[in-house]
Amino acid sequence: MNHISTPPGLGRRSFLRYAGTGAAVVAAGSAVPLLTGCGTNEAGGSGGSGSKGGKFAVKLAWIPNAEYAGIFVAAEDGLYTKQGLTVDVQPGGPNSAVVPLVTTDRVNIGIEAIPENVATAVARGAKLKIVGAGLQKSPESWISLADQPVKSPKEIEGKKLGITLAGKNTALVFMKRNGVDVSKVKLVPIQFDPAPLAAREVDAIWGFASNQPVSLALRGIKTHVMPLADFGFNRMQSVFFASEKTLKDAAARENARKFLAASRQGWEAALRDQQHGADVIMKKYGAKLGLKLDEQAKSLAAIAPFVTGDGKASAAGSKGLFWMSDALVEETITSLSSIGIKLDKSLFTNELLGG
Repeated sequence: MNHISTPPGLGRRSFLRYAGTGAAVVAAGSAVPLLTGCGTNEAGGSGGSGSKGGKFAVKLAWIPNAEYAGIFVAAEDGLYTKQGLTVDVQPGGPNSAVVPLVTTDRVNIGIEAIPENVATAVARGAKLKIVGAGLQKSPESWISLADQPVKSPKEIEGKKLGITLAGKNTALVFMKRNGVDVSKVKLVPIQFDPAPLAAREVDAIWGFASNQPVSLALRGIKTHVMPLADFGFNRMQSVFFASEKTLKDAAARENARKFLAASRQGWEAALRDQQHGADVIMKKYGAKLGLKLDEQAKSLAAIAPFVTGDGKASAAGSKGLFWMSDALVEETITSLSSIGIKLDKSLFTNELLGG
């Protein structure tokens, strides 16, 4: 049996401020989810590369929300149990690091919002591998109002753009790669709140397709979303990663394979019946966090095409969810290299997905 618990003290305002912030939060220390299963709440209690008896620990990077619906559904529907696993899904948050727990084998698998966190740790000597892509397509986007949409990079010129500190470097690289004259763009520092766009203080904001557009839509404000991935800047996100020690240990490796198999099934179920996915989120912890059912349903619908890859050539296709195709790996390497993150193909392996 698996269950999910939540930490106290996280209100709706905190959720709306941070949910889906991805790279921004990672830059501050960690990245994206939050919960716990049968096992233990203490780091290391059910993890370790040699964990036995089907106990398995996964560390998420952020608070519970629709971005992790597949994992929640897998727990609720008994998919991990069918694989013989007792899964402990451990909390995350703005100051809750994931990489150290995986590096020291206190959890079996971690999820980081962005692959550069793992790549940076490997560059510093950590023995880690990315073993799956929760998001085939990056949800990072320019978000504008529907009645004044910014539909292409060149349309950014002459505009006033709201940008977070963590997103600024990537935004500048994106603009330069797409031939935008940056001197014709005014960047306005903002936080993650989309209020400046709603107030028409800026023409577009840097954000995430599953976050700010949803919160604005719930206020009756229609937006246009321009994903960076549609214009040559894509990288996998919400990456699953494990230590090389786990991959070399027969029992731990098999448990990790089973975990990913059940998580895939959970995501397939959540995408097939999105209302069920939203209901599971609310049933387990939504009320405690001040979440709203319609908000989670809309967020799940918004993130769905990024889970599947939205038909891109780099998408998983017949290989199934989480699969890291050669094209997706190359896109990720190219995009990260352009912002100063050095990595190579050896960081990625599909071996737990049947590759």
